[in-house]
Formats: sequence, structure tokens, C-alpha cells
Amino acid sequence: MQDSTLGERGRGSGDIDWRAIEDSPEFQELVRRRRAFLVPATIAFLGVFFAYLVLFAFAPGVMGTQLTDGLPLAWLGSMAQVLLTWIVAWAYLRYADRVLEPLERRAAEAVLERSSR
Repeated sequence: MQDSTLGERGRGSGDIDWRAIEDSPEFQELVRRRRAFLVPATIAFLGVFFAYLVLFAFAPGVMGTQLTDGLPLAWLGSMAQVLLTWIVAWAYLRYADRVLEPLERRAAEAVLERSSR
């Protein structure tokens, strides 16, 4: 499927200067802003995930602690992992819609403007 922003010019890869797009300030800002969200989110998610795995592997007594009758801490940790996955996905979609999409449009418009000259 073809992105309508690029129109007919985007159909053949020979008429697009990918290096110029990559070097453009608009695209660089898009990459920087995307990375500014993804790196901390990934570190936080993996930190919590690996902490859970380490506790599960090396502290089974802690993970077996009963919070109430029949509800071990391990179950709560598992559900927290599922919830954290949904929260990170929701936060990224929200960030992408509000921040990244306008930057994508601006970068595409700048490329079209430069290529029409």
C-alpha cells in the first residue's frame, strides 16, 4: 500500500533521495523524539521484567508469600507484567498520535517541498 502523502513520486525507489530524507532536520527530530520515548520505556519495562524473573528464580520463598488465602505474590507479579505491557503499549500509541504523527507529516511535507524545487 502506498502512502498518499508521497503521491506518485513515492512509487519508484529510484526517484526518492533516501539519504537526503535521513539527513533532514525534520526527520532527525522525529527519530530523536521517538527514541526519547522508546529507550526509557524499554529500560523500565525490561527492568521490571528481569526483576520479576530474578525473584522468581532466586527467591521462591518471597514469590510464594501468600498475600491472602490462595493469592501468592508471584501471581500478583505476573498480572503486573501483563498490565505493564498494556500500559506501555497504550502510552506509546498516545505519544505516537499526539507527538510523532505531526512530526511525520512535517517531515514528509519538507521532503515533498524540497523535491519539487
